[in-house]
Amino acid sequence: MALITTERLILREVTSTDAEFIMALYNEPSFIEGIGDKQVYTVEQAIEYIANTFTKSYHDNGYGMFLVVLREVGTPIGICGLIRRDYRDDFELGYGVSKMFRSKGYAGEAATAVLEYGKQQLNAKEFIAVTSMSNQASIKTLERLGFLFSKVEKLAAYDEESRLFKLAVD
Repeated sequence: MALITTERLILREVTSTDAEFIMALYNEPSFIEGIGDKQVYTVEQAIEYIANTFTKSYHDNGYGMFLVVLREVGTPIGICGLIRRDYRDDFELGYGVSKMFRSKGYAGEAATAVLEYGKQQLNAKEFIAVTSMSNQASIKTLERLGFLFSKVEKLAAYDEESRLFKLAVD
């Protein structure tokens, strides 16, 4: 069931039926480099990961990361949504698009829709986003969305320093 639709995309909750796609996406070298190795190497691990992260977030927070699907053909191309970390109170924008669908504006289109959802449905007043230090494509996407670099930070979930961006809402 579609939660958010855009001109080219449908964003919906991730379910166990999406396990093969999640496993493939999470094992793309650029995903691991830019976001991290989530150790989802089998369909069974993907099903467990979906239950413990995506489904848990929907239940606990009322939002989370969504599957991004091409509207015309129904092909999953990535994930995009809002993350609630145990150690922060922020609405954190997150996204990842499969390599074969990058550089087509899908990440920005999905992120714009998620930010609007956050403002309208969750009354978010500010968003943050985190990138690895070298993820230039993601940095450019965030800047196009209006995010401003805030600081370099070492997050509990990652071994290396990350760039933290912020976006204030009107």
